[in-house]
This record gives sequence, C-alpha cells and structure tokens, in this order.
Amino acid sequence: MMKNSSIKKRVTLYYSLVLILITLFVFGVFLFTASRQITVVSQNTVMSAVQDSFEEVDYDNNIIEIDNDFDSYSKGVTLLVYSSSGELIKGSIPRGFPSYMPLTSGSYQEIEGENGTWLYYDLYNTYENGEGLWVRGIYAMDTAAETLRSIMLIMAVSLPALLIFAIIAGRRITKRAFEPVAEITKAANSINSGHDLSRRLPQGENRDELYFLTQTLNQMMERLEDAFKAEKEFSSDVSHELKTPISVILAECEYTLEENRSIEEYKESIENIQKQCMRTMSMIQQLLQVSRTIDKAKALDKEDIDLSMLSESIVSELSLVAKEEGVLLESDIEEHIEICADETLIMRMILNLLTNAIKYSKEVSRPKIKLSVRRDDQVYIVVEDNGIGIKKEDQTNIFNRFYKVDKSRKAEENSFGLGLSMVKWIAEAHDGKVEVESEIGKGSRFTVTLP
Repeated sequence: MMKNSSIKKRVTLYYSLVLILITLFVFGVFLFTASRQITVVSQNTVMSAVQDSFEEVDYDNNIIEIDNDFDSYSKGVTLLVYSSSGELIKGSIPRGFPSYMPLTSGSYQEIEGENGTWLYYDLYNTYENGEGLWVRGIYAMDTAAETLRSIMLIMAVSLPALLIFAIIAGRRITKRAFEPVAEITKAANSINSGHDLSRRLPQGENRDELYFLTQTLNQMMERLEDAFKAEKEFSSDVSHELKTPISVILAECEYTLEENRSIEEYKESIENIQKQCMRTMSMIQQLLQVSRTIDKAKALDKEDIDLSMLSESIVSELSLVAKEEGVLLESDIEEHIEICADETLIMRMILNLLTNAIKYSKEVSRPKIKLSVRRDDQVYIVVEDNGIGIKKEDQTNIFNRFYKVDKSRKAEENSFGLGLSMVKWIAEAHDGKVEVESEIGKGSRFTVTLP
C-alpha cells in the first residue's frame, strides 16, 4: 500500500510518526523527571523544616526549653517534638497520619494513610546534659501529587495540540516543497505529448536540489534537441545529395532503354552510370566517417602521440599527390610535440585540410601550400595556400555539412561539403577550435588550435 503512495504522502506519514514518537518520549521523560524532582523537593523541604526547628529550642544551665512561639507548621510541614523516650511534647499529629510509626533518626519514610500518602522525616539531637529531643516533620504528598497531576493535565492537552499543529504545518510545508515537482511533471508531460524539445522545464527561484536537477534535465534536453536537429538536417542533406546521382543514373538508364543504341552510346551510358556510382560510393564512405561524430565519447580513442612525426609522415605521403597536381607542398614542423589525442582523427583532420588546399590551389599559377606545426601555450596546426581564396560571406558556412562555395566550379564536382565539417568536429572533440582567414585571389589560412 505504501509503495503505491506518493512521496508527499509517505513523507507526511513518516514525519507524523516521528513527531508522535518524539512527543511520547518527551512526555514519558518529563513524567519521570517531574515525579522524581517533586519527591526530591519534598524531601528537602521536610529536612530543612526539621533542621530549622532546632533553632527554636534553647539549652541553658542544663535545661532544655522550647520557645513558646515554636511554629508547629512550617513550609507546609507539620512539626512534632518528642522527648528522648518518645513522648509527644509539642505539636499535634495530622488527621489520617498513623500515630504508631516508630521514630527513626535521619531517614525518609513514606506511608499510606487514610487521607493519602505521607512523607515524614525524624531527627534526634543530643544536648550536653545527656538528654535529647526528637523532631518529626510530616508532609502531605497529596499536595505534590496534585501539582504533578496539574502539570500532566496541561501537557496532555498542550502536547497533542502542538503535535496536530506541527503535523498540519509539516503537511503544508511538504505540499509546498513538492509543488515544483508537480510543475516539472506537468511541463514534461506537455513536452512529451507535443514532441516539442525546444521547451524547457521550470527551474524555480530557490537554488535547491530540485533547481539543479531541473537544470541538469534542461541541459540534457538541449543536447537531445541539438542531436535531433543535427540528425534531421543530416538526413535531409543526405537525401538531397543522394537524389542527384540516383536521378542521373535513372535518367541515363531510361535514355539507354528507350531504343537501340550503338555500342559507343551504350559504353558512354555505362561510364556515366559508373561515374555516378563511384561518386555515390565516395560520399557513403565520407558519411560513414561523419556518423562517428554522433557520439564523441565513443568516437575518440585518445593516446599520447607524437604530432610532429605524424605531420611529417602526412606531408611525405601527400608530396607525390601534390607534385602530380603541380602544387608545391612545404612544411615547417617543430620537433617533439606530443599531445593526447585520437591519432586516426588527427590524421584525418590534417589530410582533409591539405587535400582541400591542393584542390583549390591547383587552379592558380605556381600553387604553393605550407603546413606549420608549432607549440606555444597551445598547439597550433596551420595550413596556408595561395589558392583562389574564399568569399567573406562563405567563410562562416564552409564548416557546415554539405555546404559548397560554388557548385559550378570544377573543383566542386567531386566534393560533398563534408571535409571541413569533419575538421571542425575533430578539433572541437579535442577541446580545440578551427579558424579561417581568406581573401579572394590571395589564398587561405586555416588554423587549428589544440590544448
């Protein structure tokens, strides 16, 4: 039953049970303490009255005399004076107190009489002549018991009232404390039913645990929204890019099948279809690389690598390709630069930058590319070229997936706009960044900064 109850009800119930147990404990402790304290106070009162009574007894010339103004009733205590033989000299025994009780010096006694409980205390004092007197103090415990009953009655009325008030106040506090939870649940249901990930959960004003929980959930939803948007854009872009080669292939097939063609025409059609298939295969391979960017944690396989050696090997590998394209590839690499990174991805990033530079530099006279790697407070990977350059308005978009500066250019024919987007993602996945500086007709400069 309790498992199916709401947290608010369970908290209220546990809170109430704890308060009830605390109240019962306090009541029991107070009852025991008050009863004990009343007994101690009564004993001290009787003893004090008995001891003070001897001050009203005079001893002169070997004669013991009791003052005429001897007070037989002091501080609520009845005082009786007895001779050494036990004969009553002064005072009168209270009604209901047993008169046969023997005299016992220095001890407290309690006895049940006709009219209630009595506490009495006896004290014997011996004088120089060898004679002595007994003084007995008698105290009616009914007075103390009545006081205790009054206190218990007050507590019996006030404690339950305070307990009920505390439970009601606690229930209201619990209700107010869980109001943000109800608002969060309502907002979450609204987001879920409307499939609107742009909405956020209300955080409230108090910076408590719920505030930080909501903040975490909102951050998670923001990441989900970004992921869904990226997936949607990615799917849309992929569909658009695949549509072109498939449309060409279908058109070529329809044209070829319309009527009998010559062998040269068939051969040309098959070559066009092959070209589009190869282009599509190339794009699919790049898309497989892009798909790794969905989850950074799984995509990265970091280890300590020698960036200088890696960069030298990449330059050595691409020098032949650049030479065939008529491009001069130079390098200025500082030695022994070590970083903790994913070697495969760093290699892909540098290769993308260099192949991109080769592609857009070979159209100019005396094309030249330079790869610089240096270390300062951070690590800088710089690729410079003297190619055709990039327009100012395009520089902010070239890192977006499937973005092409000018689709009419020859260099753009086999480009899918994925290379630089991969560069940006790899840099950011390593807590770095990539920047571009370019001017039409003068070339471009790409700078990757890594920690």
